[in-house]
Amino acid sequence: MAVNIVRPLYYQIAYGLSNKIKNGEFKPGDLIPSETQLSAEYGASKMTVRQGLTLLSDAGYLKTVPGKGNYVDWPRYDIFTVRFNEMEITGGAPGGVKLLEVNMEDPTPEIRQHLNLLPGGKTVVVKRLLYTEGNPSAYDVKYLPYEKGKPVVEREIQNVPFPEMVAKHGELFSVKNEVSISAAAANQECAQKLGVEPSSPLLVVEQKLYSADHKVIGWGKTFCHCDYFRLEAISSQYQRNQVLHKF
Repeated sequence: MAVNIVRPLYYQIAYGLSNKIKNGEFKPGDLIPSETQLSAEYGASKMTVRQGLTLLSDAGYLKTVPGKGNYVDWPRYDIFTVRFNEMEITGGAPGGVKLLEVNMEDPTPEIRQHLNLLPGGKTVVVKRLLYTEGNPSAYDVKYLPYEKGKPVVEREIQNVPFPEMVAKHGELFSVKNEVSISAAAANQECAQKLGVEPSSPLLVVEQKLYSADHKVIGWGKTFCHCDYFRLEAISSQYQRNQVLHKF
């Protein structure tokens, strides 16, 4: 039996305008009808029209110029959304993660700088080896600021992605996760863990997590075996377009 879905009026406004943009009736740089004109066309209040225009802006179709109105924006296909969860390297296989060590250490100057640690501050270092189809595929090293009275429970962090690990340790959820990707030659430690020759190429994913008050609450690197890891991204414009299809 067919089900008729009645969509909210603000969605109908956004959807109708997006179709006109896609069909070329409105082109990048064009000024779209005013809120008053759209209210009359759709029989809607200005508040409802604004909801629809906000949905379009969130989807990347419009930009607002104060005092002038809303213009069709040029789509941005040079901005990408990257998905990275180190636990997905294992493919969800049982035994895909081996916790190598959890220790409290005096930080090196590099770690101190990344975590913005005060003099005398210590770190908790977590080292894990990830497996893909039974083979070592990534060597994961993460650093957390040591906080007295907040022990790290090994069984809780062995199989969780970095943001969840930080939350379990510090009771703070990250609101920002910076990720950088680079190529590097395997040092002696990485080569031994991954079973490759020293200086073999690795893909390195570096993460830095921030709390709501802009405090660094975690930093680390995942050294990935090139034969078992591939990073994929999708243009943000495509994802924004999906906003109009969520109902």
